[in-house]
Amino acid sequence: MKRNTFITVLSLLTLTVFSGCMEKAFPDDDLDFYWRLDRIEYRDGKDFQGQPCQSKDVDNIMFGFARHIVLIEAPGLSKQHGITTATGDSIKMDYSIYNDASLAGKLRDCGLDSIVSTFKVEYPDRKHLVLSGRKTILSFRKW
Repeated sequence: MKRNTFITVLSLLTLTVFSGCMEKAFPDDDLDFYWRLDRIEYRDGKDFQGQPCQSKDVDNIMFGFARHIVLIEAPGLSKQHGITTATGDSIKMDYSIYNDASLAGKLRDCGLDSIVSTFKVEYPDRKHLVLSGRKTILSFRKW
């Protein structure tokens, strides 16, 4: 009986030690998902061409995040994969790997101000994501 108790206690202790030192597979489990872009807000009230615009409702633009990759799917834009770098409470999206001069204009339609854009990441609740950049604020809903 003492041997069974000893083995049980040892097993539980081993499980406790190993479960406490396991690292997450993804550094930001909240971000890693597929997000539908709901709205683009322009900080200065003007869009990227300088035209007055308070906010823009968008349809069918999706952002997918997984580990160090971001995927944007939008009408008129083939699926574009970018590289993400998380730094504290912000994220940098880098699309400079493509040699496409027209890509910057297409990314602007999705709320990114350049080929390399940095955003502050906020989660108002479990179903929503807000990315705040220099020129835009992107509001997402978990899909």
